[in-house]
Amino acid sequence: MDETIPDYERFERRQLATDCDTGTDSLCIDESLAHDIVEDLRAEGVVDVIPAEQLLAHSPSGEVFESNQALAYFHVGWAAAKSRNDE
Repeated sequence: MDETIPDYERFERRQLATDCDTGTDSLCIDESLAHDIVEDLRAEGVVDVIPAEQLLAHSPSGEVFESNQALAYFHVGWAAAKSRNDE
């Protein structure tokens, strides 16, 4: 063990190694779940479909996506950031 590394840094490295070893993804949205999320967002008026270009538009942010999965991941992150900023 390298004694020049501070204790807190050794602790953080062990925690990171443990987190990586678990092999669990904190957010895993498969295509089926993404489809459900996007359908719910469409019903809420948060997502608009651009049929001519086969795109999905996230209305609050103005971002455009080609896949349900990309939009679902984006929206989850966007909503988390928004709720953190609202606190």
